[in-house]
Amino acid sequence: MKNFPRLAGRLLALMLVAGSLGLSSCTNSDTTPVLGNWTVGNSFAGTARSNAVSFVINNIAYVGTGIDANSKRYNDFYAYNPKTGSWTQVTPLPATARYNAVAFTAAGKGYVGTGYDGTNSDVNKNYLSDFWQFDPTVNTATTTGTTTITTTGSWKRVADFPMPNGLGRYSAVAASVNDIGYVGCGYDGNFEKDFYQYDPKANTWAPLANGFPGNKRMGALAFTINGQMYVGTGTNNSQYNTDFWAYNPAGGGTWTQKRYLANISTSTDSYDYSAVARAYASSFVIGNLGYVTVGSSSAVKTDCYAYDPTMDTWTATNPFYFTTGGGAGRNSAVSFGIGNYGYVGTGASGSTRFDDFWQFDPSAAQQ
Repeated sequence: MKNFPRLAGRLLALMLVAGSLGLSSCTNSDTTPVLGNWTVGNSFAGTARSNAVSFVINNIAYVGTGIDANSKRYNDFYAYNPKTGSWTQVTPLPATARYNAVAFTAAGKGYVGTGYDGTNSDVNKNYLSDFWQFDPTVNTATTTGTTTITTTGSWKRVADFPMPNGLGRYSAVAASVNDIGYVGCGYDGNFEKDFYQYDPKANTWAPLANGFPGNKRMGALAFTINGQMYVGTGTNNSQYNTDFWAYNPAGGGTWTQKRYLANISTSTDSYDYSAVARAYASSFVIGNLGYVTVGSSSAVKTDCYAYDPTMDTWTATNPFYFTTGGGAGRNSAVSFGIGNYGYVGTGASGSTRFDDFWQFDPSAAQQ
């Protein structure tokens, strides 16, 4: 991977310090160097696209579905091996091509479902509720005439996502904790804030007893650290959510409000953290930190923030776009963490779709 030229002058680190929830002050540091080195890797092997999904099984990432610049929807999937930096096409999703679906990993399998197909004026057919399981250990043989083609991995349909309003949904958010999947929020003709858990062993969905206490939203993000799921960002009727929540299934299924992604009105600091608020952002986990980058509000974004759940603080890292030739700002990209690195790729900026992929090293200064 090639490195960027060093940017003249270091950006100042911007940190939110600990304090009372939602009412703490903000401080700027002029002595701490900003970390995070972005380097470009091998481009995504499929067509440039946005609004795809990704999941990780045994340190291999799988990326698929999405929509291209000509509004063509996809059901193809590709595997990314970070050790070799190579992409390999795997068995496609045997279902309607879609975008704005969700995905998560549980018990060594990948799960993909919901989304929007955009091909029929009938709302019931546009908003999808079907869910599928991907097994990377069982290959698929397809015979056409006398020719048999074997592809990596196999899919099977599992229980559909619940439809409390009789409709599927898209732009929901998903994560998994201890081999249980969680899917919620999104849009089904209305903005939603309900949440459901999926048990792969029983192949059943159940609503969370305590619901989701945050605002309704679509285009949110979620990540898991140390047995807790964190949910935030997203938009509701063009308003960008700044509330942030942690769900602890081991603690009686309770939600705890965390530090807002916004400037605090009682702060004595002049820095405005409302820039963190966005929709269709990307997130990944490295070690015990969650990272949020790109996305959009009034425009596509490039800034990147690290969340420390122990301290309940947000820290600015080097942005996704750092120098000329760097990664362009975008929304609706895919992202994942593997080992000591985060990865962000594909996505959209206006009518442009991307197929580039970038690796993030949180411990290094930008090169």
